[in-house]
Amino acid sequence: MKIRALTVTALLTASLAACSGGQEPDAKASSVKPTPTASKLSALAPVWQPKLDAAAEGAAATCQTPSSKACAEALTDIMIVANELESEIEAQGRGPYPESTKQIAKMQAATDKYVDEGCQGDPAADDPNSDCWGISAITVGAATLGMTLITDDLSQPK
Repeated sequence: MKIRALTVTALLTASLAACSGGQEPDAKASSVKPTPTASKLSALAPVWQPKLDAAAEGAAATCQTPSSKACAEALTDIMIVANELESEIEAQGRGPYPESTKQIAKMQAATDKYVDEGCQGDPAADDPNSDCWGISAITVGAATLGMTLITDDLSQPK
C-alpha cells in the first residue's frame, strides 16, 4: 500500500512537472513534513488535523476547475499529507486506525482516477458530468479524514 501511495504521489508530481514545462511543483507541497508525536501511542488528530486543514485550504474552490494546474497542485498537497499520515499510522507500535485507513484508501482511489483519466489539462474534465469530479473524495476527504482520526484516536486503548 505504501508503494502505491508513493507511486500516486510521484505520478501527480510528474504530471504537474510535465504540464508546467518542467518546473517543480509548489514549494509548499514539498515543505510539509510530519511532526513526530510525543510517543508512539499519542493521539494523531491533534497533530495531523491541522496539517490536513492547511493542505486542503481553498482546495474545494480551486478544484471547481479540475483541469487546472492549481487544482492538481492542491490535490498533490493534500495527498502528500495523507500519505505521510498513512506512514505514521503504519508505524510500529501504533494501534489500528481502521476508519482513517479506509478514508485514505478512498482518497488514493480518487487520485488514481484523476491521474488515469488525464484530468489535469483536459478541458472536458471541467464538465460537472466528467469522471474527474470524483476529486471531491480528495478535497472533502481531507476534512473527513480529520474527523476519522478523532474517532480512531478515541477507540485506542488507554
